[in-house]
Amino acid sequence: MIIAFYPGAGGNRYLKRISGEDWTATGISYDNQVLDQLYSHRYLLEEQLPAAKTKYVLTHCMNSKKIQQMFPNKLIVFINSNLQQSLKREWILAGHARFACNKIKSNISRVDHYNAIKDPSWPEIDSDEQLKTLPESISKEVNCDYNKVIDISTSDTPEVLLALTQKYIDEINSAYEIIKWHKDYYQKFPVDFSAAEKIINVDLLQDDFSLLMNQELALYHSQVFDQVWKKIDEQ
Repeated sequence: MIIAFYPGAGGNRYLKRISGEDWTATGISYDNQVLDQLYSHRYLLEEQLPAAKTKYVLTHCMNSKKIQQMFPNKLIVFINSNLQQSLKREWILAGHARFACNKIKSNISRVDHYNAIKDPSWPEIDSDEQLKTLPESISKEVNCDYNKVIDISTSDTPEVLLALTQKYIDEINSAYEIIKWHKDYYQKFPVDFSAAEKIINVDLLQDDFSLLMNQELALYHSQVFDQVWKKIDEQ
């Protein structure tokens, strides 16, 4: 069986439910508690996929044709939910933290920066002391470029405000990354329930799973995420 769902919409939780395991805890993600799921099955982007390790496959692909292409003759259960709210939940629970872990924090030394941008006619530099001996014209160009690279803030800005500013920028960037990627993905592979064995509309049904997922999705709020979503829609 294929369980297809938007990120954050409870596919892992649903699998635990039908497997007879605990699935009712709120305010958490079960993503890391469901074993033997393959990363390549999440979006079905590869031409050939490894065989599933269990009889249940979790995927974020919501396109019947694509799922049937990759998993012929498999029953498909779709969990239908609001994409914005589902993705927001995933972003708050795990997506932003994942972005922060993957973020490359540049600590570019002045010497390394100089050697990366230097013109062949410029002097060879091996130390910060030698940088001080550069002709004024070269020094000015180097300093201007370095300031752009590391985005140096004004010296009179309190450190706590710098930290808050960077946190806000990181949230905007991570929200943009996850929203834009998924909007592009679902445009390429549109939602199509034509091959569904079952569709669980969590916004409409009154079964225990749908009611709990409605409660779960309502827990997560972010003005940053919603503003970024709106701006992408306006593009």
